[in-house]
Amino acid sequence: MTDSISDAAEVLRHHLPILAFTGAGISTESGIPDFRGPNGLWTKMDPADFTIEKYLADPERRKRGWRMHAEGSLWGARATLIPNAAHLALVDLYRDQRLVGCVTQNVDGLHLKAGLPEEAVAEVHGHVRTVRCYDCGLTWPTEEILLRVDQGEEEPRCAVCGGIIKTTTVMFGENLPEAIVERAWALAYRAQSVLAIGTTLGVWPAAEIPFSMVQAGKPLVIVNEGETEMDRLATVRLEGKAGATVSELARSLDR
Repeated sequence: MTDSISDAAEVLRHHLPILAFTGAGISTESGIPDFRGPNGLWTKMDPADFTIEKYLADPERRKRGWRMHAEGSLWGARATLIPNAAHLALVDLYRDQRLVGCVTQNVDGLHLKAGLPEEAVAEVHGHVRTVRCYDCGLTWPTEEILLRVDQGEEEPRCAVCGGIIKTTTVMFGENLPEAIVERAWALAYRAQSVLAIGTTLGVWPAAEIPFSMVQAGKPLVIVNEGETEMDRLATVRLEGKAGATVSELARSLDR
C-alpha cells in the first residue's frame, strides 16, 4: 500500500466513476469537530446522549437540542457553515463526470450547499433541514419549528397529535432512512471505485457500502487523519486534512 497522491490518482483514473464516502472529517475545516478524533465530540460528550431512547425519555435533552438548533451551534439547523475545499473538489469531479455521487454520514448538508445535486447525495444519517413527528409522522421545515422556539417554546410538540418531534437525523438506535439507503446502494453499484474521506469507516451499517464495494473488487482510496478500520483493505491510503488532500487529488486526475 502506498501513500502517494499520484498513485491514488492513477488508481482512480482507471476506475471511473468514483463514489465518495464521507464522514465528519471532511467537515472539520468548515468548523465542525469530528467525533472520534483526539479532540472529537466524544471526548467532551457522552454518546449515550445521542440515543433515541434518551431523546424520547428526557425532556431536558430535547430542550437542549432545540436550543442548539436555534442558536446555530455545531451542525445545528441555523449553523452558518460553508463548504470547504474538499466539498468543492468533489463538485468539480462530479461536473467532470468522474464522480457518480456521494454517500455521506454527515447531517450538515454541506455537500448540497457546495453544489452536488440532491439525486447525487445520499445522506444516510439524515439531515437537519426538516423535522418529523415521532408519533404521527408529519414533517415540517425545521425553520418553521425554530420560529416557535424563538417565541418561547422550550420543547415544541406536534401541532396535530402532540407527539414528540425531532429533526430528521438518525440517532443511535434508529434505522437508516430506507429510500436514502436505496439511493446509496444505487450509486455504489454504478461506481467503479470508492474514495473515503474523513471517516474511520467503523460506523455500521453505513460502512457496509464501501466494504461491499471492496469485496466486489473495486479499489478503495482513503483520505483521513488517523487510522481507519479498513486501512488493510485500501489500495491507497492518504494521511492528511481533507481540504488540501482531496483538492490536490482532484487536480492530479487531470495530469
